[in-house]
Amino acid sequence: MSSRLRITGIDTGPADLPAQLPAEARLLRQAPGPDRPDYFFAVLDEAIAYRTTLTALKELGVDPQAADPQLIRIADDDTVDLRVFGIVFAARSAGEMPHAGMKELPVSLAYVVDNTAIRDEVIDFSKLVYAAVAFITDIDAEAAAV
Repeated sequence: MSSRLRITGIDTGPADLPAQLPAEARLLRQAPGPDRPDYFFAVLDEAIAYRTTLTALKELGVDPQAADPQLIRIADDDTVDLRVFGIVFAARSAGEMPHAGMKELPVSLAYVVDNTAIRDEVIDFSKLVYAAVAFITDIDAEAAAV
């Protein structure tokens, strides 16, 4: 798998995400989750803005207080604005893996709310918010083809 990827679009996800794409990221590492062994951590070059509510995060079991205080704003009306740099993804189809040369690979994409997730040996869903079915492309392969 390459070290650079681009999120090119989404099939389903938050209404404000398509306007923030494409987004490029650097692959950090693979990590197992509680349900499958093939999740990947990546860090976006530029933050994605994500707006939700405190109530919604708590219902998901996500602790917004664990977010980097410089990347979260909680308003009095329950609104939460997050700047997301960390993402976690896995191929949508069982048995498929992100790989060198991939184009428009469908993945399940989650935003990292608690940045300590990146150090965890196993994916902890309580530190993530599922965001979208997205499509990713290998940027390194594009650069090599030019």
